[in-house]
Order: sequence, then C-alpha cells, then structure tokens
Amino acid sequence: MGTPARALASAGMRKGICLLALLGGLAGCGGAMRPEELARSIETLASAAAEGALVADGAAEDRTKNTFVRSHSRELGEAVEHEAEKLSDASATGEVAADKADAVDLADRISAALGQLQTAPDDRAAAHRAGQALRRLADEATRLAQGG
Repeated sequence: MGTPARALASAGMRKGICLLALLGGLAGCGGAMRPEELARSIETLASAAAEGALVADGAAEDRTKNTFVRSHSRELGEAVEHEAEKLSDASATGEVAADKADAVDLADRISAALGQLQTAPDDRAAAHRAGQALRRLADEATRLAQGG
C-alpha cells in the first residue's frame, strides 16, 4: 500500500510543480509597457475628460438633469480610476515610465474634477469650473498621448 500512495503523492507533486511553473511563466509574459499601450491608455483618459467636460457644460447651463450628471460622472470616474490602476500596475522603463507617472497624475486630476460634478451636480459655478478643468486635462492628455 505504501508504493501506490507514494506514486500518487509523487504524481500530485509533479502536477503542482508544473502548475507553478506555468503560472510563473504566464506572470512574466507581459513585459514592460510599450509606448503604444501607454498612448491607448492616455487616450482613454482624454476621452473621459472630454466627455466629462460636455456633462459639466450641461450642468453649468442647467440643461442636464442632476441625476444624469451624477451617474454619468460616476461612470466616467470609475473608468478613469480603472485606467489609473492599470497604469499603476504596469511595469515601464525609461521615457515610458516617466510618461506613465504623468498619466497616473493626470488620471487623479481628471477623477477629482469628475468627483466635483458627482458630488454637487446642481452647483452651476462648480460645474463650469469642472468643465474648464476637464477641457484642459483632455488637451493635456492628448498632448501626452502624442508624445509631447
């Protein structure tokens, strides 16, 4: 009885080692973030900021319902935060690393402006300021995505 048990344990151990090797290999597959990956991520930030500016304009001009401003700002903010998390988790080297850090900072500022809209969708003056900030941030993100 000792021999079959030992054989099963040995087979189970080999499977476990193979699984660990496979998972270890998969974890290292991604490599450093490439410039085009970073650009796509930054373009997502620019898009969210531009869309947020449109929502802010509607709120500032009192032509958009507060519930829409609040919910859409939340959705955009969640998308921006998700992008920031992906950027933070990605490894990068050289100029890509510096641009990645700038993109994470940009995402934080976009998220803050969207948060203002979400928190006080009926404050027209704050919506106007948020819209201006989001337009500037969208422009900044576009420049960063284009490498400058």
